[in-house]
Amino acid sequence: MFKFQQDKAEAQALAYSVSTQVSSTLLRENRRALSVNKITRVLEKAFLQASAYQAQQRMGFVRRSLFAHAFQWSLKEQAYPSDFVAVATEALVVAISPKPAAATSQQPR
Repeated sequence: MFKFQQDKAEAQALAYSVSTQVSSTLLRENRRALSVNKITRVLEKAFLQASAYQAQQRMGFVRRSLFAHAFQWSLKEQAYPSDFVAVATEALVVAISPKPAAATSQQPR
């Protein structure tokens, strides 16, 4: 029925993927050493993976919340700065949230 453990493992793998490409030590101690573009590319790639996972699993609100929470705590456990964790988690939530349906009917005149 619910796949909480699978979701948690996927979120942790996503955080690990980020950690292999963006050093938490550099973010804490010398942010200028990292390119904003590189960090953005790494996070966007991770969020595309999360979005694909969401589309495949069709997670509901509770599962999306647990997924984001597992991702957030995984980043915190790897000693990322709290502002980075907050921004990354917020962007992940946006990436896995349902998108509004496109308007198929014309606006009344």
